[in-house]
Amino acid sequence: MPALRAALVLDDGLRAEANARGENYWPLYAQEVLRRIGLPFEVLAPGDLTPERLADLRIVILSALPRERIERAQAQALTAWVEAGGLLIGFATEGLDDLFGVTVDGVIDHAGDEFTSAACISLEDPEWTAQLLPAYERSTAMPVIAPVKVISAPGCRELARLRSFFEQDLGRPAVTWREVGEGAACWWAFDLAECLWKMQQGRPVYDDFDGDGKLRTMDMIVTRPWRGEVPYADLMCFVLRRVLAEAGAVFLHQLPPTPEGSIPDLLLHWGGDDEGATEVQVPAAQFMVEMGLPYHINIMQSPVGTHQLPRAGFERLRELGCETGIHFNFITEVEHPHRFTRQELADQLTTYLAAYGEMTVCMVFHWVSWTGWAEPARWLAELGLRGDNNRVHWTYPPLNPVNKVAFAFGTAYPSHYWDDAEHGNARIDFVGLPITAYEVGYLRGVGVEPSQLHRTIEQGAFWNLTMSLFHHPIYLLSEETRGAVRECLAHIERLGLNALHMGTDQACLWWHARDASAIESVERADREVVAQVRCEWDHGCVLQMLAPAGEVAVSVNSAPAESAVREQHGARWLYVPVPCGRSVVQVHFV
Repeated sequence: MPALRAALVLDDGLRAEANARGENYWPLYAQEVLRRIGLPFEVLAPGDLTPERLADLRIVILSALPRERIERAQAQALTAWVEAGGLLIGFATEGLDDLFGVTVDGVIDHAGDEFTSAACISLEDPEWTAQLLPAYERSTAMPVIAPVKVISAPGCRELARLRSFFEQDLGRPAVTWREVGEGAACWWAFDLAECLWKMQQGRPVYDDFDGDGKLRTMDMIVTRPWRGEVPYADLMCFVLRRVLAEAGAVFLHQLPPTPEGSIPDLLLHWGGDDEGATEVQVPAAQFMVEMGLPYHINIMQSPVGTHQLPRAGFERLRELGCETGIHFNFITEVEHPHRFTRQELADQLTTYLAAYGEMTVCMVFHWVSWTGWAEPARWLAELGLRGDNNRVHWTYPPLNPVNKVAFAFGTAYPSHYWDDAEHGNARIDFVGLPITAYEVGYLRGVGVEPSQLHRTIEQGAFWNLTMSLFHHPIYLLSEETRGAVRECLAHIERLGLNALHMGTDQACLWWHARDASAIESVERADREVVAQVRCEWDHGCVLQMLAPAGEVAVSVNSAPAESAVREQHGARWLYVPVPCGRSVVQVHFV
């Protein structure tokens, strides 16, 4: 069978030039976008676009290359390759307008600085993209944090519509699809990599951007003034995945199998901060054990240098199976706005290790503090930590947005930080797990109020998301919060969902293991797929691909295997659990 291979075309020379000017090279983040959707790919330079090299590929994704970086011979080679059956995707790539079937009539730049939106898009195609949204969200406009080209594209299928900053329909396409011979070309009117890097990592925090008097991840949010009640970045990734799936691409799913080997509908990870309180941690963890749920507690020094939780309490938490992490405190005993340093991080971590003797995996900052852009992620990775649960879900005001579910950073999934221009825009081995559902399901002094909790579960299941359920230990002692936890489990049961529950450490480690896993090769014929997979997670990984109508037969390592076919978002998707280690997966579409 012929191999199905994909390549991303990046220009490292342009990256070096931009970094030398002190500028970030946004197209580099296309690698993170493809990893996020689980597509196996190799990286090529523009000079590699020869007929001989293209003959080995089924999919080519072009980063935001300027016109002068694609020579005439390369354009001709790409055109012939597409006509012979290749899928070409361009992120605002210049110099191939005829092949993509577009004419650029103008550009809409950022409304403010480079971290503000330029325009919006809406998902309009009734078969491929509109159904990525629930019926009640179909009018959603999603902000684009990158310059947007205004195009004409007669003869192209419109997958997304361009809208103004104020959501006015501009009557122009934003994402197009064009059949060319035996192949197809898909063009994005903006650099998806730039948009998602800025949306997911946010703006640098050197000053109090939102006026609350402190430096926090709220200052980083670039999706404002939009409320972020749907995951904009994830939806854009889902559009890209849907396009790639037309070429037969196989993906590593964002969720792992359950320990029993089934396909989950959503992943919920549970955690909260002790806020330096006393005598709340163990009772909260005991309640979660009674509910059959994992839990993660972040332990804060208050005052700095002193932990209120004694060593015996910490050991009891570990006996209960409760995860523990450090809760850095740069709110009390400092003058605001405060820019913490690497040394301050190291000092508090040293105190934590002296108190408990165990390294932390995932952490938070008190009041979701932050400094700079990628610096804290780089420092924490250097100190041996793996991730944070520090990206807040909602903008200021209010100061403490309780009982809300939202995606202020555009995503529900963990994502790796990427460094600044001074550090070569390197990928940092550290992930951010966004808060998505903060103290949802109850109102203090009132009781259970389930609307936001139900939304959390239903959205998570609709998109197969990783959702952070953030509950402080002190509140888990109240009957209101405990009622919300019980209602969460009851609603999952009512809906018949298969929910995978984790602590925040485990969710962080899963994402690192997924990143280390790989679809090493894919061969595909008309009705058969063979994939070689290496999975680094103890409970395995899940392969995802489009499935035509009809029966499906699956084997893993030559033995019949379970699989699931789901009608989702206007498409028929096949999910195949794969065990830890190396496996050969064979799929026959009958």
